[in-house]
Amino acid sequence: MTHPVDPEVERAHSYVLNLFRKSTFVDPAELAMVCREARDRFAALPALDPDDPSTWTSYELITADVQTLLGYLREAGVPSSETERFRSLVIRVLRYLYRADQADPGALLAELVHRDWQMWIGEAHDHTLEAAGRLAACLHALDDSERARPVFERILRLRSGKQGDDHPDTLLAACNMGACLNQIRDFGAAFRLNTGTVRRCERRLGKKARTTILATENLAGSLFGLGELERALTLYQDIHQRYRQVSGENALATLDAQAGIAITLHKLGHYEAARVINAGLLPRIERVAGKNYSGTKNTRSRLEMNLRALGRKEEADEVHGGIPKLAGPP
Repeated sequence: MTHPVDPEVERAHSYVLNLFRKSTFVDPAELAMVCREARDRFAALPALDPDDPSTWTSYELITADVQTLLGYLREAGVPSSETERFRSLVIRVLRYLYRADQADPGALLAELVHRDWQMWIGEAHDHTLEAAGRLAACLHALDDSERARPVFERILRLRSGKQGDDHPDTLLAACNMGACLNQIRDFGAAFRLNTGTVRRCERRLGKKARTTILATENLAGSLFGLGELERALTLYQDIHQRYRQVSGENALATLDAQAGIAITLHKLGHYEAARVINAGLLPRIERVAGKNYSGTKNTRSRLEMNLRALGRKEEADEVHGGIPKLAGPP
């Protein structure tokens, strides 16, 4: 489903477009003035949630405008670190690029922004660290753990030194480090880190905090990697219930958690139970995020795998031609 662009975003886009069209840029001072006015207009936009696919059409337009404006700011000598509201917008754009399967441009933009903000506001500034986190997340999504790991490690070290081990930002940094260790298949180290992070998150933030749920999801991934499939399944089921309560039935985080259940069931040999989950999940995730979203494609592939494991070759062959009917157990 294609969602309309938010009216406020359309108005800001038109305003800035006209602003640049009317300007003559006869001297650098005028360019700097126009850039600051455009920056402030974008910074005043409502803080749309980049984790919600219904905002992605709006963010597609915002991202193109912000990328262009960053180039003009650099040309005019205006720091992209001005102002706090503009920095927050840029961080949301980076989150959108990561969440909407655009990690390649996300990594490029995050690297540029992070380098600039290091220079202008310092490496340990909260927004510089958030930009670094967006860079590492995009590299992680690209399976480039060789580059992502040192960035995650530096963020965790700086957060811990600046804010303490139990600060919410430090706990989130520990979660991200745990996910990175899972990705590089160092499941023993990941299990130790994620176990401690879950315990600290539950004590500091509570079981229903998003960071706590994320840490628990990482711990489930570590258990899965260590072959502790029954324990991993129990955690994935608990995570799914918590996401349903916190984020809603059709939030991407909830749907992703349900995918974890299906993957583990298949690994355990419970092919029919996995098929039922994937067959129900496929139309929901496609409706929420579209047929080209990675989660939709992965669900379709898992459903085909379930059907082939059940010996239902004809149905498996139909999966990539369309969403199959929900057949009952054979």
